[in-house]
Amino acid sequence: MVVELTIWVCLWMTASISKATAQSIAKPNCRASCGNVSIPYPFGIGDNCYDSNWYEIFCDTSSSPPRPFLSQFSLEVEQINFEDSQTLTVRIPMPPRNVSSRTGDEVMQGNSPNLIGSPFLFSSKDNVFLVGGCTGSALLLNSSNQVLAGCATFCPQNFSMPSSENCYGVLCCQTIIPSSLVFYQTRFTTSSKSYANGLNINNSAALIESNSVSKFIQNLFEQNSEPYPTVFQWTIMGLRTDLPGYQNSICETDERGGYNCRCTREYFKGNPYLPNGCQVVEECKDCIYGCLVLGNNSYFCSPVESTAKLSYWANGLVIAAALVLLLLFGFCIYTMIKKRRENRIKAKFFKQNGGLLLKQQMSSSGGVVDKTRIFTSEELEKATDHYNKDRILGQGGQGTVYKGMLTDGRIVAIKKSKLREENQLEQFINELVILSNINHRNIVKLLGCCLETEIPLLVYEFIPNGTLFQHIHDPIEEFPLTWKRRLQICTDVAIALAYLHSASSIPIYHRDVKSSNILLDNRFRAKVSDFGTSRSITIDQTHLTATNVNGTFGYLDPEYFQSHRFTDKSDVYSFGVVVVELLTGQRAIRLTEPEGNRSLVSWFLSYMEKSRLFDIVDGRVLMEGEKDDILVVANLARRCLNLDGKRRPTMKEAAKEFEAIGASYMPPSEKYLQQNEQSPTETTEILTYTPSTSSMPGRSTSFSIDVHPLLFNPA
Repeated sequence: MVVELTIWVCLWMTASISKATAQSIAKPNCRASCGNVSIPYPFGIGDNCYDSNWYEIFCDTSSSPPRPFLSQFSLEVEQINFEDSQTLTVRIPMPPRNVSSRTGDEVMQGNSPNLIGSPFLFSSKDNVFLVGGCTGSALLLNSSNQVLAGCATFCPQNFSMPSSENCYGVLCCQTIIPSSLVFYQTRFTTSSKSYANGLNINNSAALIESNSVSKFIQNLFEQNSEPYPTVFQWTIMGLRTDLPGYQNSICETDERGGYNCRCTREYFKGNPYLPNGCQVVEECKDCIYGCLVLGNNSYFCSPVESTAKLSYWANGLVIAAALVLLLLFGFCIYTMIKKRRENRIKAKFFKQNGGLLLKQQMSSSGGVVDKTRIFTSEELEKATDHYNKDRILGQGGQGTVYKGMLTDGRIVAIKKSKLREENQLEQFINELVILSNINHRNIVKLLGCCLETEIPLLVYEFIPNGTLFQHIHDPIEEFPLTWKRRLQICTDVAIALAYLHSASSIPIYHRDVKSSNILLDNRFRAKVSDFGTSRSITIDQTHLTATNVNGTFGYLDPEYFQSHRFTDKSDVYSFGVVVVELLTGQRAIRLTEPEGNRSLVSWFLSYMEKSRLFDIVDGRVLMEGEKDDILVVANLARRCLNLDGKRRPTMKEAAKEFEAIGASYMPPSEKYLQQNEQSPTETTEILTYTPSTSSMPGRSTSFSIDVHPLLFNPA
């Protein structure tokens, strides 16, 4: 039965639905309209057609179409409502405009219709007090001259005409009115003559229906004084609802002792103020098992048959159950379509970001890149709690790094870029393979990537103690940068860069060595990070030629800046700047200094030339380090900063010198442990992608690779 009922409901919902037929709203033998306005009882036209004189309507047939007037107040009627609310919309003449030009003049603008003692009052829900003009204020007063409401207006130069939704001071203002208002008068105070944009706009004020604000503003320019609509609330006094014929009406008393009535059921229509005024709609007269309503005045008979007649509520429950089943079925279809669409988008991005190429590299590597993991977007969303703001480790102009926890409990740093390069996907995948196979204790490990998003996401090991930049320039007392730690950090960075330059299968130039790209682990050992601008080269190459100079101002090799030729000695120069930062505690660009003295390198070299090194060395370094060792480190930094790259040491030479200096500060037992420490494997096997003959016919494989410039700074 449920299936049959569901089919019936679907057929019914696709068919046209009948509406309730009109019921009589006036007393028998009385006119139900005047022109375009319906006249329901208790209002009426002619003798014995209205409840009392207050509700008498005069129909002026001399105009076309005829116009109804509320006889007691001689006000034209626009609408009488008795179903949704008991309101009466009338047109009240606009009071005379304020034409005073003297500052401080107070002008009374006239009185409203006096509703005292009548069944009417001004509706606080449907009306607003509107004031129009420039440099004037108006007050709404009661019969005792007490202030009930008010607002002020002004007109700035080159103002534009406000919309009906923005009448809050410029040219016009509006405010709400109190409830139970039966009389009001307005008083203007003029600030100055109202001239705006060459127009002389006189001040005006009135109690107006809220939907007519735009018309009020327009008439300010047209100097129009036609009546405006105002809404009355009405009630009926002394209604005998206990008389026969009112069994289908419900009447409730209001705060004035009058009655507000409505029909008892939704499928009853008509005038509840008339005896037998509420009647069953035509569509439900012949219903056997009850009448059901589904909103918008749509009615139908219940189709359910039963030996025992089901009640109205039982029918409603059955129909509701059928609709719930339909909604659930529709929701399931929607969810399935949405899931398929999401999968198609993920597959598109995966292919677009080189996922197929990466899989090809992995399958043809013979196990070299087995540790490179391709994460799904769901995994990383779950790891970062849907990229919760509380998980942000760092942000920059090119992207954001989030802290995440994988399902196996590992803590990782997930890099989400803001930018994207559409080209060079082959090179991006090759570089991803290169970096994922670098296994060195002083280089941040790339664990994998996610290619299912519009911009690829990179997943790195998490380094907990932030960047070297933070510890130099915003030190933490619990973890001070001692002289011994500074030497160890220089040694670690030098070893990492030496490894990239010479120990890996294919030399890699970092190209952005700086203190903010050096991370510190839980033992304060340094790890080099952010290979966003790194490049690898073939064995027979000695340098890279770049069209655009990449790097960070203050760390940038001047020789590279002039020639656009990046060599391993360019990384050496940037390393030298980091060493000077550690020696002096100063930033690479000293923004607080005069413009000619802002470069840390120039400042450092000038003091070295003057043999005044110890005037600029950081206080902690001077207190803890031997002066001879400090001088050796400073001279090594000066060699790294030589303007002639050929005269700079290699990173391998710099690493050996720092190891030698650091050994003198190491106790014999610790030195023995370090010499016999089983360090992790620090090798890498590099895969290169051979382009298809269709894309690069007749060319051998050698590449110079730019990785997507994704920010990585997980501190």
